[in-house]
Amino acid sequence: MTSIPRNLPLSILEELSILFSDYFVQNIKVDHRYQLLNQIQWSRYLTASKDELMHYPLFPTFITPDRIFSESHDIWKEILLQWENALSPTRQELISQLLEHLYASPLFYSVYERLQSYDIFSENIEAYRRYFRQIWFGQYTWDQFTPTSSTSTPRTCGFQHVYIGEKHGTKIKGLHYWKRYYILEKTGRLLLEKIHKIHPDLHISSLRFKVDNAVKPYGTIFFGLPMDFEMLIFFCAFLVGVNREVSFFIDGAQTTVVCYDVATQSDALATAFFKY
Repeated sequence: MTSIPRNLPLSILEELSILFSDYFVQNIKVDHRYQLLNQIQWSRYLTASKDELMHYPLFPTFITPDRIFSESHDIWKEILLQWENALSPTRQELISQLLEHLYASPLFYSVYERLQSYDIFSENIEAYRRYFRQIWFGQYTWDQFTPTSSTSTPRTCGFQHVYIGEKHGTKIKGLHYWKRYYILEKTGRLLLEKIHKIHPDLHISSLRFKVDNAVKPYGTIFFGLPMDFEMLIFFCAFLVGVNREVSFFIDGAQTTVVCYDVATQSDALATAFFKY
């Protein structure tokens, strides 16, 4: 596979920002799942005293799983539920199903057309798909001194870090996706301790929470985004910037994406999240 194009011109970023914003307004903001989040009492976490422990979940009981997960998009739910305990062959099958669904989405092709209009991809759409898979699911280890061929060190990937989360000692790393947060909270594994900040216009929050008694001191989640939309916007941030912040305007509000490569390789995403 040829090297993945990086450091794209800012003019592309402007076009991509318009594309993502239009899609958000026309498809996500009006979706019943996003509108459900308006009923969460975000402010009560901000008004709690500093020493007060939270004894209530973020999601109220009326926001049930059937209102969050669509039957027509079971793969998004299945990969979030099964990833942790799945053996490698099962994970690969889940990845293939997820990518098959994502590759068929209109947004995936629209992003490709924008990039191709700047002659970014000299190859066809198959190369674009390979780049996307490598960036999100390329295996690496957090120990940069371990050879990439080593099988003795646990392997991970950008998707696992961002969408599943990883436990490192007493800390949680990654875990920036709202539906994963929802699953962990509903199954009693996640305890919200504090909301640091809430975006005034979008459902972006920075939070402190625990998962299986490991703490995430400060994590940012854009609640309500579909996984395919978020994976694509993070993918574009990876292409446009190299280990730096990239800004997108979503529904008139500036959002900042932080995206980092793996230290020892430039073709895999280590982490990505909305900064707030």
